[in-house]
Amino acid sequence: MTDQPTRDISIQLGALIDQGVALLSQLQQLLDTELSALESRNLELLKQNNQQKQECLLGLDRNIRERNTLLAQHQVDTKRDAVVAFIGSLPAPASDLLQQAWQRLEQSLEQVRLLNQRNEQTLLRSKQNTDQLLALLQGHAQGNTIYDQKGDKGRYEGQRSLGKA
Repeated sequence: MTDQPTRDISIQLGALIDQGVALLSQLQQLLDTELSALESRNLELLKQNNQQKQECLLGLDRNIRERNTLLAQHQVDTKRDAVVAFIGSLPAPASDLLQQAWQRLEQSLEQVRLLNQRNEQTLLRSKQNTDQLLALLQGHAQGNTIYDQKGDKGRYEGQRSLGKA
């Protein structure tokens, strides 16, 4: 039989981890919606989704703060390795259940990271296409830029014509 404080922290930590997984799952759905809005260039949907995403991220922030506070109350460092070691030190069934929950949390977080990276790449491609279209409409040559994408000097024909004047 486990002592009451160990049982209490196991229950509280498990609930916070499960809540974090649920919030990350919600964020995954919002990132999928964001991708659709970016691809269809639906600004209204994007604006609405960003509001929901902000609320979800605030919920995640609260969840992390609550989890860190709980761990600090039990003199457990909030870094990943310390939390995993603490969970491993708990008596069995609690330890096993919390390890599974923690793995789900880490997997959800990795999935969110990948989805966010995907959306970022989509947004960058869209920006590049828009910039190229705008340059064509304004009559600028593609190589007629001061700096290239790496930040190095690009070809800028305006400097040459200005020097000739």
